[in-house]
Amino acid sequence: MTMDELLHRFNPWWSGSYRLPGIPRERYLSIMAGLKGTRDIVLLTGLRRVGKTTLMHQLISRLLGEVDANRIFYVSLDHLALRNRTILEIVEAFRRLRGLRHDDAAYLFLDEVHLKRDFEVQLKNIYDEGHAKVFASGSSSLDIVMRSPLLTGRQRLIRLPPLDYLEFLKFSARNVRPSDSHLHARYAEDYLRTGGIPEFVRTGDHNYLQSLVDSVLHRDIAARHNLRNREQLADILAFLAQGVGSPLGDRKISRVLGVPVQSVGRTIDLLIEANLVHAIEKEGKLAERKGSPAKVYLADTGLFQVLTENVNLGAMAENLVFLAIGGDRPPRYHRSNGLEVDFVRGAEAWESKYKSVIGEDDLRPLLRLKAFKRKVLVTKDSGGTRGGVRLVPLWKFLLGAAGGG
Repeated sequence: MTMDELLHRFNPWWSGSYRLPGIPRERYLSIMAGLKGTRDIVLLTGLRRVGKTTLMHQLISRLLGEVDANRIFYVSLDHLALRNRTILEIVEAFRRLRGLRHDDAAYLFLDEVHLKRDFEVQLKNIYDEGHAKVFASGSSSLDIVMRSPLLTGRQRLIRLPPLDYLEFLKFSARNVRPSDSHLHARYAEDYLRTGGIPEFVRTGDHNYLQSLVDSVLHRDIAARHNLRNREQLADILAFLAQGVGSPLGDRKISRVLGVPVQSVGRTIDLLIEANLVHAIEKEGKLAERKGSPAKVYLADTGLFQVLTENVNLGAMAENLVFLAIGGDRPPRYHRSNGLEVDFVRGAEAWESKYKSVIGEDDLRPLLRLKAFKRKVLVTKDSGGTRGGVRLVPLWKFLLGAAGGG
């Protein structure tokens, strides 16, 4: 296949009409569309298979009503036929193929950009020339690029998470009318177990989730960082999944798995970089935050189904609460006088107890936090207020976090 043939396959709108793919995730699509008139390079990052490629194509579909199709270019940089081509060479081939001059404005959609060596230098070159708007995606590394002086002041980072609860309902074709709000409790537990990876929500195929994990471990981490012991990588990830909700120090993991402490720390860093897990620190001064073990959460609760044999709904619910409140300002956990609160941020505190009957012991950690103005206990189905603590059923909490009330 020639370069010209491959680029035509990537860009079917050059030779005919193009239909919007998939179900739009309007929140993120609107953010991207709002940046199309700026010079900034838009970097789209997130776990594999959360819909970054689909989102880029959905924006392309909208642009086609405003821009000449010949000025819109999409390419997936992980294609084997392009492995020996630089980004600059591929973009030059696009301009030649569509008869565009060097200074003609164009929209470039560069998928899996992190797989190209020196991609940040090449993106800077395109930016400096000033004749192209760049949207680039990657499953890892782009958060690191945010700290690179090469792109400082030239980029905007958009993190695309798995589906939230409202999106889950939409993707699974569940339309809950106001008169049927009682269904939310059941649907919220379905969401808890299923997670928000779009294709898995649609199909329920566990093999798909397993292939996702394998792809991240082997392709994004082991192959890129030349790690030979892939079984060790999988063991550490499984241990983290089993320990969700508990502070896990590198030394403890090292002792249990028989893995060098340095390897444990490096592996966790790579899992975080690949957007497969998230870590939060203990609340406190800098020395206390850095010297205390972190708590680790999975990027999606559906992953529990392929990483642990015995799924703990309580741990999964805590993981889901973290994902709902995390955002760009991750919380920390609080521990003092033998009591622990799952999440704190600013003047807010959250505790997760996925059960129906809430006792005094469940409330005690939050009640002890006198300095926090807003204290929420996320339950299975209990509501109300007790001692200044607001009890919120998981489904109501998810609706609020997703903008549903």
